[in-house]
Amino acid sequence: MTKSVRASLLALSIAALPLSVQAAGLGQINVLSGLGQPLRAEIQISASAQELQSLSARIASADAFRRANLSYGSAVSTIRVSVDTRAARPVVRLTSDRPINDPFVDLLVELDWAGGNLVREYTFLLDPVELSAPRPRPARRARLGGRQSGARIH
Repeated sequence: MTKSVRASLLALSIAALPLSVQAAGLGQINVLSGLGQPLRAEIQISASAQELQSLSARIASADAFRRANLSYGSAVSTIRVSVDTRAARPVVRLTSDRPINDPFVDLLVELDWAGGNLVREYTFLLDPVELSAPRPRPARRARLGGRQSGARIH
């Protein structure tokens, strides 16, 4: 085989490769609960339709936490993980039955699919419920012509 034919075949095989290889990934975490409440959080997933078919998620093992120099606390062992692909945007849901009383939470979330796997670290702060919930504003009485309005019953 001549050099030009080999070079052409090599160039053709490189050109046939996909321009970008995209693997499943985990995005931002959105924490929906506060300190002293059961955990409710969602992590965005970026994945192809094919990857979503075989996707599973879980909290990484206690050994993985040790290797990452993270504490595998008792709260971590109570967290349940599920993948929700029915929503407009697929997410990993993190929930617990018990309240989480540690303000700082360190998690290692493991994502597995047919073409690979990844582990991502998340650290987040649980705000006290009083600070995370909007405070109700006191009702004001409307003033009409310098006088307070109010219903009078005769």
